[in-house]
Amino acid sequence: MIKSTRSAFTLIELLVVIAIIAILAAILFPVFAQAKAAAKNTKTISNIKQTGTAFALYQGDYDDTFQFSGTMNGNGASWGTGACSDAKGGCPGWDNIMFPYMKNFELFRSDFDRVPTGFSAYGQVKKSFRVAGNVVRGWAGVNTWDGQDYGFTPTNATSIPAPADTILLTEQRNPAIYECTWWVGAWIYECNVWWNRSSNTLANTDPLAYGTETRETHRYTSGIDFQRSDRANYLFTDLHVGSRGRGFIFPGYQRRLNMNSPVDNTLAGVCLDADPFRPNTNDCIVPQ
Repeated sequence: MIKSTRSAFTLIELLVVIAIIAILAAILFPVFAQAKAAAKNTKTISNIKQTGTAFALYQGDYDDTFQFSGTMNGNGASWGTGACSDAKGGCPGWDNIMFPYMKNFELFRSDFDRVPTGFSAYGQVKKSFRVAGNVVRGWAGVNTWDGQDYGFTPTNATSIPAPADTILLTEQRNPAIYECTWWVGAWIYECNVWWNRSSNTLANTDPLAYGTETRETHRYTSGIDFQRSDRANYLFTDLHVGSRGRGFIFPGYQRRLNMNSPVDNTLAGVCLDADPFRPNTNDCIVPQ
């Protein structure tokens, strides 16, 4: 009788195979993660560039001026004056104003943004970018604090001395979805004015950015999001996109926390703050 033999892996051979697979996974998983992050960043840069194109189209229609940054609800009074309306998407911010030039609110999103989406007339959206306060100024509508309408002075793009060095857009996230909760669309219909400008380029992990804030959601939106390899993207007023690292000191700017703070050369960022209505002697300067 001929005995049949059957080959099989020994326990040691199986353990060797498993070890090899584990080593390969340890090598490849970080590569896959880096590739995924690179793809997200490419999409974010594309969205920022298309937002820049919308800025240019808007300026072409409005004598080279930037739009105002937001509209105050005025405790409801701005709806009576027409500054806020359903046709305008509520009390419009700079992004609502540019929507006709973009036709897609998803372009205001970064896939790195951890803030949840919120209900709006544009669908479930989020606002991942903010404008520099010393470039896109202007609060329209009735003043929420005193009931007056002060008007505003928009910035003319031709008045910016060094467009290639002047920040227009940052990767600072928007916490309105956490703050404006009295009805489902309040965060974008009524609160567009409050968190759509950046005052500085400090990182959201910098204690000077979040101050005494203890809520993690609000700390995250208190400064620039350097989630991608300690870098963030910026749109400049000549409409090019550049990536800079955490703590980068942009030439030509002041190291101030905001327009009401003194120069502090220990700050790990520069000031982008300015009077929301019109030029002020305390405004943080732009590069000359």
